[in-house]
Amino acid sequence: MPEVEKTIDVYYDMDIAQICQHFNKSRNTVDKAIAKLVKDNPDKDWKYKNPETKRITIKAEGVEKLSTYFRKEKHEVSAVEMELRYENEKLKAIIEEKEKAANQIEQLYKERLLLELEKNRQTFLLENQTKESKISELESENQKLKKELSEAEELKRKNDEYKRKEEEYNSKSFFYRLMHKI
Repeated sequence: MPEVEKTIDVYYDMDIAQICQHFNKSRNTVDKAIAKLVKDNPDKDWKYKNPETKRITIKAEGVEKLSTYFRKEKHEVSAVEMELRYENEKLKAIIEEKEKAANQIEQLYKERLLLELEKNRQTFLLENQTKESKISELESENQKLKKELSEAEELKRKNDEYKRKEEEYNSKSFFYRLMHKI
């Protein structure tokens, strides 16, 4: 089986504008990369001024080096890193929203609990007041009944005394009664 074919990039002498367009980089980025290339390889003479176009041109070998510089793994990682940072930011925002919602739920729960407690306290006070009024009402009724009971006992006692006197009077002789009247 033949080996997997890789695309082979063919490089040729390019001026700075062509390099910018080819690698989709800004002029500033390309200028910095060229400066680094010339600094790292001073003896190669990859940078020259083209007499035909009167522009600064980079030889094909230099363009190849720039290509590897622009396609370094760190550049690819930075794209992944950007995606991870974006995902991280989204997750942080979601967590923050959840925390806010949890705090709001807790606050609403506390408010509801306080309202329930206040309602129960009001109900308790109202029931207590009702019970106290019934108790005072029953106590006053109880006092009236005790008074009536004591009056009834007094009347019964007097009634019993009159009956006893009447029986005593009836038990005595006729003459005694007669004499007694005179």
